[in-house]
Amino acid sequence: MRRCLECAKKEPGRPCVDCKYFIQQGPLRRVLSPPVRVLLEDEHGKQYPAHILVFNTTGFGLETEAPVPGRYVIRLQESLWVEVAGVPFRGKNNVRLFDIICVHRRQGTASRLNSDEYQLLAGSAGELVQEITRHLPEHLQDLVREKLLAEVEKSELINALRVGKVMKYEGGRFRYLSGQADLDLPMEEAEKLMRQATRQAEHRREVIISADGQKVFDLHGVPFDYRSGGLLAFDITEVIEKERRMHRQEMQAYRDAIAAVTGGRLYLANGKEMEKVVSEGAELAKGEVRQTHDLPEARRAIREALPALDSRKRHAIALCLSEALTNTLKHAGGGCWQARQSGDAVRIIVRDRGPGIKTSELARATLMQHYSTKNSMGCGFTLMLYYADYLYLNTAPSGTALALDFGIGPADRLKQYQ
Repeated sequence: MRRCLECAKKEPGRPCVDCKYFIQQGPLRRVLSPPVRVLLEDEHGKQYPAHILVFNTTGFGLETEAPVPGRYVIRLQESLWVEVAGVPFRGKNNVRLFDIICVHRRQGTASRLNSDEYQLLAGSAGELVQEITRHLPEHLQDLVREKLLAEVEKSELINALRVGKVMKYEGGRFRYLSGQADLDLPMEEAEKLMRQATRQAEHRREVIISADGQKVFDLHGVPFDYRSGGLLAFDITEVIEKERRMHRQEMQAYRDAIAAVTGGRLYLANGKEMEKVVSEGAELAKGEVRQTHDLPEARRAIREALPALDSRKRHAIALCLSEALTNTLKHAGGGCWQARQSGDAVRIIVRDRGPGIKTSELARATLMQHYSTKNSMGCGFTLMLYYADYLYLNTAPSGTALALDFGIGPADRLKQYQ
């Protein structure tokens, strides 16, 4: 203990796992990279997150805020759990040594980890694949292992094996092999995935949202034969949320840049903003286009709906409507349109259910003349920006909505939604 206290003062940057006084160095001492996440549970059921940094068959070096001294339970598998006791004044910061008091397993109890349990924690991705396939017929083992390792590598999941869950599926039942023991999977969906994989004899992958909508799981099912296979399951909730944050930040950057270039006349609206835009005012006319010969009818209908406007204004509105509808035919196979009047503005709304405009193409699609993702000439947004006073755009993989405002009052400025 005195050595640890002295080291904390003299060498604060030295990792505890490098020190032979922390856990004695030897052939069974293993530093885990990356660390394995576990939970410490005290006698009252309170749980403390922890990471196993280093271990041997008789102890764990954990990074945790769990109070020491104290006794805790670590559940490594559904049928394997370990009682540990924290050793005071060992390690720096939140790094502590925990002695193994008792190992509980289905076959009985012991005072230390056996070789299989040790290998379970220390094993690499390749060793885990060996474990998941070792009960297969010998003539199938190499083929299945090669396929499973290729699938793991292709999905970039090797580094995630310790924060996921590896299970064997056989005859409608799952057997936990390794990974994150407390990962609360939607087992009904997992079983459905494995039935499909074994029945169709091919790898299946699905992204599943938990019943409460709080978790997102990435499930991979690899068949071994017609009734068994391996399941790799990963909690990707944090990854999805990070992607959403990055997407919001990216969209805000595009919104600011496009607004600056267009003098604030083109606004990238989110879904709620767009729903408000398309519902304001009174309806004047509406229609839909499914083929090119529907365009003249749309131009005729919009001119007839605006008899009070001078011919130049009506022509400009009809031209912009025609251009927007041409885009829906080109990129989404058609769409619907609507004309509404709100105060001193006529608003033309065009919507489709196409794939949307990719974020990486937004700036070119909206600002570059003659740019088209379909490799065809067209004026697109540059023409609409020339004639319209204001444009609202919302685009997503589920479709695109565009609203164009044309002022019909000489004095009032149009309301801008920002």
